[in-house]
Amino acid sequence: MKKTFLAAVVLGAGIVAGILIEHYVGTAAIMDWSGLQHARFVRELRSTADRTEVPLAALSGKRTMVLLAFGQSNAANGAETPGSGHAAVYEFYDGRLFAARDPLLGADGSGGSVWLRLAAKAVESGAFDAAVIVTIALSTTEISRWAPGGSLHDALIARIEKAQASGLTFTHLLWQQGEADARLDTGEAAYRANFLAMLASMRKAGAGAPVYVAVATRCGKVRGHESVRGAQIALPDPAAGIRPGPDTDALGFADRYDGCHFSTEGVEKAANLWWEAIRPR
Repeated sequence: MKKTFLAAVVLGAGIVAGILIEHYVGTAAIMDWSGLQHARFVRELRSTADRTEVPLAALSGKRTMVLLAFGQSNAANGAETPGSGHAAVYEFYDGRLFAARDPLLGADGSGGSVWLRLAAKAVESGAFDAAVIVTIALSTTEISRWAPGGSLHDALIARIEKAQASGLTFTHLLWQQGEADARLDTGEAAYRANFLAMLASMRKAGAGAPVYVAVATRCGKVRGHESVRGAQIALPDPAAGIRPGPDTDALGFADRYDGCHFSTEGVEKAANLWWEAIRPR
C-alpha cells in the first residue's frame, strides 16, 4: 500500500511539474526535458490542419526573400499579439509551403512573431515580390544547444537541408538569441566559439546566405549582459558573411509585456529594427 501511494505521489508530482513547465516554457520544453527532442525538434508542435497549403510553383519567377529565423523565444512566437501578415508571405514547414500566419510553424509559443511583420515589410517595400519564412526557435535555449554537439544542432541542419531539397535558396539567416546566455553568464569567447562552430556547420549544409546577428540579452532582471553583448557586437565579419542585426536590447520594459517578450508595440518596433538592418541598400 505504501509503495502504491508513493508511486502515485511521484506520478502526480511529475504530471504537475510537466503542466507547470508547459505553461511557463512551452510544450517543446517538456519534450526536451524528457530527452525526446533532438533531431525531430518542433516537428509535432504545430498542426497544419488549419493552414492553407500553397504549391511551391507559386514562387516561380518571383523575387523571393527566403529567411531562416532561428534562436530562442523572441525568435519564436513569444510576442504579445499575432501579426496581420501579407498575401505574398508564406512559411515553409516539413516539406510544404503554406500561407503564413502567426503563430508560425516550426517554433514554440502561442503569440506573434517578429518575422511575419518583417516579411510583410519586405514585400510592401517593393524589394521582393514574395517572402518565405522558415523558423526553428525554442524558448530558453542557450547557444551551446545550437552548436555542434548540442541537442538542437541536428534539427537546425535538418531544417536547412529540407528547405533546400525543396528548391528554396536562403537569402537571409536571422539569429535572435542571447537572453538565456545572459542568464547563464556565458563568456564572450565561449559565445563566439559556439556561434562560429554553428555557422560553419550551417555553411557546410549549404546555407551560404548572410547571417545577421541581433544584439539580444535583455530579459526580466537582466537589462543587458556585457560579455554576451560584446560577443554579438564583435561577430560581424563581411568576409565571413556575418552582418550586424538590430540591437533589440534598446527595446526596454515599455516594449515588453512581461519584461522579456515583445509587446504589441514592441514587436512592431523590433520588426522595423530588423528591416533597417537587412533592407537592400
